[in-house]
Amino acid sequence: MSLDSCRPSFSLGTESRYQRLLEAAPDAILEIDSSGKIVLINSQVEKLFGYRREELLGEVVEILIPERFRKRHPAHRAGYCAHPVIRPMGSGLDLWARRADGTEFAVDINLSPFSGESGLGVICVIRDVSDRKAVEEQVRLLNLSLEQRTRELATTNAELENRNLEVEKANRRKSNFLATMSHELRTPLNVIIGFSDLLAEQTAGPLNQKQRQFVSHIKESSRHLLALVDDILDLSKIEAGHLELKYESFSLNTAASEVLATVRPLAEAKQIQLETEFPEEITMFADNLRLKQVLYNLLTNAIKFTSEKGNVCLITESERAFVKLSVIDTGVGIPYEEHESIFEAFHQVSTTAPRSHEGTGLGLSITKLLIEQHGGRIWVESEPGMGSRFHVTLPLKTNS
Repeated sequence: MSLDSCRPSFSLGTESRYQRLLEAAPDAILEIDSSGKIVLINSQVEKLFGYRREELLGEVVEILIPERFRKRHPAHRAGYCAHPVIRPMGSGLDLWARRADGTEFAVDINLSPFSGESGLGVICVIRDVSDRKAVEEQVRLLNLSLEQRTRELATTNAELENRNLEVEKANRRKSNFLATMSHELRTPLNVIIGFSDLLAEQTAGPLNQKQRQFVSHIKESSRHLLALVDDILDLSKIEAGHLELKYESFSLNTAASEVLATVRPLAEAKQIQLETEFPEEITMFADNLRLKQVLYNLLTNAIKFTSEKGNVCLITESERAFVKLSVIDTGVGIPYEEHESIFEAFHQVSTTAPRSHEGTGLGLSITKLLIEQHGGRIWVESEPGMGSRFHVTLPLKTNS
């Protein structure tokens, strides 16, 4: 029995219906006979390839293939005819088609064997995938670019990591150097201060007024230099991670009162009203000595930058698991753009107001580091001519 005898017979109405379905298909559809000639096309073929129907019917299918592939294509057709199955054409390959004007475009082709009137034929369903291929190419290029950027970023990160290690080593060397030099400087300075005190007491004989004045300058300058050395030593210890906090439970009110007793003469010398607000008794678990250092730095700074007959106030209050310390003054104030930089080492506040004595520029930097080492934070609210309000929050119970 021949294949033709197995084909169902269709009425004209049925054939017309199938013809309409063929024309309505969204893809280009061709029927190719066993010799490779085009025997049937739908209207999408005309639209896709730019040929009129009569120009294609009877032509070999290679007319729709780019010239560089035409010589090999008959062998591919013969291979398919030897093993006719439903499958994509050129699976895994990039397929190209050629329009009447010679332009080429990417396609997907699905093949189906078909028993036609002249023997075995092939139904080809062709879809233009130029847009999809363009998107895929863009994605490929983007992936290549991303891979390249990733490699570059990895290289940059490695370089930065090496640089950071070098910076850390340099910082440690610097801190160790400062610590060593600070220790070496303290001994001769203490000797100078000691002998200056002896001279001032006139134990070795009386001094005239000019000599007493010279000795006073020596003592003042030596103590100022010693304070600078102590600040540098503290800063280097903190930065090198060598400063160990000694935690203990103590009364914040008592610690604050002791600091106030120390700075009160400084305030009285400028007729500054030194006020306090301790609403309640507060017990802390922290380094007592370092907390006093924090209070001392903030209060002496406030007194330093407050004009005569001004006001400085220390307020303590508990807020759940934290304590808040506020030092408020009526001094010269700090420009907004310096609210962060004042906590940097050696920074001096920009102000046109005369200074009664210069500072080292390390007090606030050390204060900030000590507060952060306790797990707290410090910030300032201020503007020129309106005074300053330094606020500190510290945990009531710090994990040592």
